Amino acid sequence: MLPAMTNPSILKRMDELILEGQLLWQSFDKEKPIIQDPVRFTKWSTSCLNLLDKLSITTNRFVIEFEAWAKRGRGFEINIGASLGVLMAAKAEYEQGFAIEYHLSVASAVFGGLLHQAEYLFEKDYIRAAAVLGGAALEEALKTRAYAIPIELSGKETLTPLLHKLKDKTVGLLTEFEATNLEAVTKMRNDAAHGKSFEYTREQVESALKTIRQTLEKVLGQHY
Repeated sequence: MLPAMTNPSILKRMDELILEGQLLWQSFDKEKPIIQDPVRFTKWSTSCLNLLDKLSITTNRFVIEFEAWAKRGRGFEINIGASLGVLMAAKAEYEQGFAIEYHLSVASAVFGGLLHQAEYLFEKDYIRAAAVLGGAALEEALKTRAYAIPIELSGKETLTPLLHKLKDKTVGLLTEFEATNLEAVTKMRNDAAHGKSFEYTREQVESALKTIRQTLEKVLGQHY
């Protein structure tokens, strides 16, 4: 099974671009660095940059290095080999979980912020509001991760059917045990949000928030 933060579609595209880069490198004149087919090279390098731009947390080192070598080798000459090396390094880092899709890193900050707010409300003894906000952070984080896998969503899924998709063996993002625990969290959130009788204890809400935190760390790869 692939690491939790890898996207099979991205890895497949990386392999395609690496193969194309190897073919370009084989036809590259090492003595007089000249691009034999500028249209083909431009298409390849643009696709590489588009893909590499998705692998960043803050400053995208992959993009910086690729652009440098794709625009200069000796003087201002292009070095396809070095550019290809950057792409291959990016794949290796991504496979090991050391690169992360940019929109997921943004999502981590957003949903981590929601969870912080939920925990703040909990500390102030607004446990019902904390359950609502924590549940919202969980639902949106799981949807974001599902889109990144990618899993086709209608946009109308509630948490429970979403959990069933994420625990499916073909996806494997959540275990059966994790999904069961999150279904209990989902019920608590729904009871809190829809005006139903809220008879949960402070300890139960605290446990739910801890479960949400652990889930966000797993699916978005961040520590808050």
